Amino acid sequence: MENIKPPCPECVIIPGRLPKNEIAFVNAVLDDMEGMVVVRTEEAEEGRMEYWVAPGFVEEFREFASIMREHWGIPMTLADPIPQSTEIRPYYEKGNSPDRGG
Repeated sequence: MENIKPPCPECVIIPGRLPKNEIAFVNAVLDDMEGMVVVRTEEAEEGRMEYWVAPGFVEEFREFASIMREHWGIPMTLADPIPQSTEIRPYYEKGNSPDRGG
C-alpha cells in the first residue's frame, strides 16, 4: 500500500493467524481498545494477520489473544515479534516523520 502512515516506529509487530470468519469480530473488539493495537490483514483467505502493538501493551495484547482462545474458542495464534513490517520500512526510509502529519 502506498502512503501508509504507521501508528509509531516503536510498535512491536506481531504476526498471527485467525480463521477467516473471525477476522471481522476480532478486529472490531481490538478497535474498541483504542491505542493498544493496529490490525493489518495481510491475507484474509489464509487468515494471516499483522498486529502493530503499542509499546507497553505487548503483555496485555498476548492476554487478549489468550482470552480469545480460552473463553471464546477463537484460535487466535501469535508468532514471535518481527523487527519491522514490510509496510513500515519503506515509509520511514523515505524520511517520513513518525507523527501523524507525515
